[in-house]
Amino acid sequence: MSAIQQLQMSYSAEEDRVLLRINTTDQEEFRFWLTRRYCQLIIQALNAHRSADPDVSAQATPVAGQAVEEFKQEAAISQGNFDQAFQEASSFPLGEAPALAQKLKYKVDSGLLALAIEPRSGNGITIKLDSKLNYNVAKLLQGAISAGEWQLDMAQVPQQAASTISH
Repeated sequence: MSAIQQLQMSYSAEEDRVLLRINTTDQEEFRFWLTRRYCQLIIQALNAHRSADPDVSAQATPVAGQAVEEFKQEAAISQGNFDQAFQEASSFPLGEAPALAQKLKYKVDSGLLALAIEPRSGNGITIKLDSKLNYNVAKLLQGAISAGEWQLDMAQVPQQAASTISH
């Protein structure tokens, strides 16, 4: 998969799921349905990545670490482009219909979070997030789960709702 161009997360009341759309620089789009449980797993992965950040973990106190994390969060979100409309892709390598995400594997390595999103069978994708993209994905996820009125613990995720991020 090429680099991420845009991400979008939106809640579907009809499906009671979050639709994740990922558009790449090669104009490929990947679509997944995310259940409430799956969103909680993504939250855990995002939080694990943030807690491994040496700028945060090297602080002398938890309060200082939280202050650094909040500063980085504000900086990342201020640099995100949440106003651009989601660009339609010309290619759908996994098909136009969203696949139900059922397996999530993640690894934090060298400051990046690698998220492998996979259906029960067939191909999935692996996306890599730096800390800035982590905060922006968390903001998108917060907006989608708020729309669904899901009671998930986002732990320090921005409260302003958004549905698309261009990277």
